[in-house]
Amino acid sequence: MKQYCILFLIPALSFAQLSDKTNKIYKKLSESNRVESAGIGYAGERSSVFELYSDLDKNASDEEIEYMAYHGAPVVKTYVSRTFFERKLNGLDKLFSYYLKHNDSIEVKSGCVGFNSFLADELYKNVFWEKDGLKSRIADKKYVDSMRALKYQDELLDQMDQREIKWTETELDSVLMKFEQLVLNDSSSAKHLVELIAGVYIIKKKKRPEYYERLAYFEKKYNSEMIKKYLEFCGN
Repeated sequence: MKQYCILFLIPALSFAQLSDKTNKIYKKLSESNRVESAGIGYAGERSSVFELYSDLDKNASDEEIEYMAYHGAPVVKTYVSRTFFERKLNGLDKLFSYYLKHNDSIEVKSGCVGFNSFLADELYKNVFWEKDGLKSRIADKKYVDSMRALKYQDELLDQMDQREIKWTETELDSVLMKFEQLVLNDSSSAKHLVELIAGVYIIKKKKRPEYYERLAYFEKKYNSEMIKKYLEFCGN
């Protein structure tokens, strides 16, 4: 009976480390069964789920973000791992390693497209696409800052991405390499993760010859057309 009582108390105790305000937002966000982008559907309707995440992002401390990244519900983990990355908190590779071992599946709604994904996959994509869009974000920020300096007011300026830019391209390259090595050096890595790495480099038309041997191993293991396509691209 004592064991059952302890198990019953775990959910109540596990989030005692969150402030009342953060915990309230966390509970509401945990009720969602999918991760949603800021705008969803054909009309780009503002997502109430994303609004909850925005509130969580604004109110949660770094310590709370880290705690939820490890102990939250899968939907919450997906969102706060993005904040973990954007705030440049220490231990991003450690978090990715944890997700590789506890790679919960999640449902994602991005715009009008829905798909199934996983925690580690989404964290990897956050870093990859941040690097891909870094130059345009820097240019946008310079433009917005110059317009603000001239006291120029426009709703379009308010809609532009105003997140603080903390990462350099070199730093993002380093993070991606660590992530990719963690995946490719583990012979038990899931097919979808290896295909994700091959797929993004196909899109970017970038050769990574140092990955050839490991990718060839996974192509043979999984008989993957995606990995095979990338290997053929690297061989040309």
